[in-house]
Amino acid sequence: MKFIPYILLAFVLTAIGCTERIELELDDSQQRLVVQGWFTNQLKNHEVNLTLTSSYFYNQQAPKATGATVSISDDDGNVWTLDETEPGKYFTPEIAGEMGNWYTINIEYEGEEYNATSWMRPVAPIDSMVTRVLDPLVEYGFPGDPYYSVRLWTQELPGQGDYYMWQTYVNGFGVRDTLRELTFVDDGIYDGIYIADVEIDYLEISTEANPGDTVLLEQYNIGSEAFSVFIGILNETAWNGGLFDAPPANVKTNISNGALGYWGAAGVSEYQSIILE
Repeated sequence: MKFIPYILLAFVLTAIGCTERIELELDDSQQRLVVQGWFTNQLKNHEVNLTLTSSYFYNQQAPKATGATVSISDDDGNVWTLDETEPGKYFTPEIAGEMGNWYTINIEYEGEEYNATSWMRPVAPIDSMVTRVLDPLVEYGFPGDPYYSVRLWTQELPGQGDYYMWQTYVNGFGVRDTLRELTFVDDGIYDGIYIADVEIDYLEISTEANPGDTVLLEQYNIGSEAFSVFIGILNETAWNGGLFDAPPANVKTNISNGALGYWGAAGVSEYQSIILE
């Protein structure tokens, strides 16, 4: 019976020896506009980022789309023109949108026009937020380094169809700069209930936050369209590589004329607290 392992080994070596190099032909000749930004009820200069697609093998930041004409309008006839303060970054005047209104972005770039329209959904206020030290071994029964747990109290709005996203800032700087790091949820099982003492984010002690730091939590009601776009992006990037992956597919977008990315309106509530320990 000793011959079986040798047969298997010979089969494996033969299979390895028969591999064939495949050269992929990628069409990178046509660049497409990529749009990213939010318009909210916060009083501030709202930002829109415009970049261009690049080669799969391009090992640098995406090229900036400069020289575009960008404006945002509402259903009351107001129009705000954005200024390009640095390459590819366009900012509104200091304004605040109104929840319940429709907003449209219009972009003119190299002879082409692009637009997207989004409804600013109402958002529940944050009643309270605390940041406290949590030990995973004590709290959950598995080993791990203690961390600051960012915890939320809020009343979810009655009526299904709300989709939430949270952003955390420490001393004015965002600690999550990629989509995969953000927290998203729909209200399917939370509709109309009171959310109390729920962990929304975490901060590493010393490297991301320290006692005395100011933590700001933003709660976005992004709507189903944005939620679907973001989940689609994550399915094609961060959440792939398994046996049961769906076939690769183009990610949804709400931008017209073949552009990529997402621009939308969202109601935002926020709460700020200081780390005490």
